Amino acid sequence: MRHVREIETDRLKLRRLCVADGARISQWTSDPAVARMTCRIPLPHPVVAAEGFVLITRARRDHVFAVDLRDEGLIGVIGAHPTATGAHEIGYWFGRPFWGQGYASEALSAFLSEAEDLGALEAGHFVDNPASGRVLEKAGFAYTGEQALKFSMARGQSAPSRRMLRPAVRRLDEARRAAHAG
Repeated sequence: MRHVREIETDRLKLRRLCVADGARISQWTSDPAVARMTCRIPLPHPVVAAEGFVLITRARRDHVFAVDLRDEGLIGVIGAHPTATGAHEIGYWFGRPFWGQGYASEALSAFLSEAEDLGALEAGHFVDNPASGRVLEKAGFAYTGEQALKFSMARGQSAPSRRMLRPAVRRLDEARRAAHAG
């Protein structure tokens, strides 16, 4: 992914995380309803742990963004992390007051428009979170048919997860050049 600093939509701004985001991250992810839908967020999620997450993602140069709502500030986080296979896995969460308002779909669409050079993308969601599956489907992800147990730190145990893939998307101008070159 090109080094993108900010992505703007009508309602949201996606920007690089900073250590000062730790308090807001901790605030939203200390809600059991939010943390239980993730694999790696502990419960409770102290500010120092959230700050550590920010520092690690910045050091690794992961493609992770704060999602800011105008006049509200950070309401969630979205990003792509490299996997052991060399692919990238999409992940996101939003504070519970912001669920069901289209923010996840809007942020994911904007993120993916800048992440086309990451190639095929993986994602997944816990079976008891079908709303996340609908967000991913709208963004072009399809179910693989694979269901696996994934560990959730907040749950303290593994839970069934459905796996999804989104094929690599080439930019329109690259596709046109390739068509004219042949």
